[in-house]
Amino acid sequence: MNYMMRFFAAILFFGFILTNISCTKETGPKEVCFYFSKSSVKVGEAVYMFNCSKNFHNQLWILPDGSQQNTRHATFTPSGTGDYHVWLRIGDYNLVDTIGKSQSFTVTP
Repeated sequence: MNYMMRFFAAILFFGFILTNISCTKETGPKEVCFYFSKSSVKVGEAVYMFNCSKNFHNQLWILPDGSQQNTRHATFTPSGTGDYHVWLRIGDYNLVDTIGKSQSFTVTP
């Protein structure tokens, strides 16, 4: 009985270690990618930005009004017409080693 308990404890331990390593390990170079929820935006309509980046631990959205969000995906509601620019920066946990990408969308009345 004691042998079986040690066996199961060892399996659980190694399973835990493998799960933690595989969930936090970067598997290649960082790739920044995001897209907007709509191609045509009207004043007052929320626009969602979806993060499709790869091999990163943390992200920072810099929205057209200068505000920032550190969520996986972001949202913004424009208050006027014109071109709006969005930045997404991705990197390590502290955002020290980052890369970024900027895209814009146009808002019509």
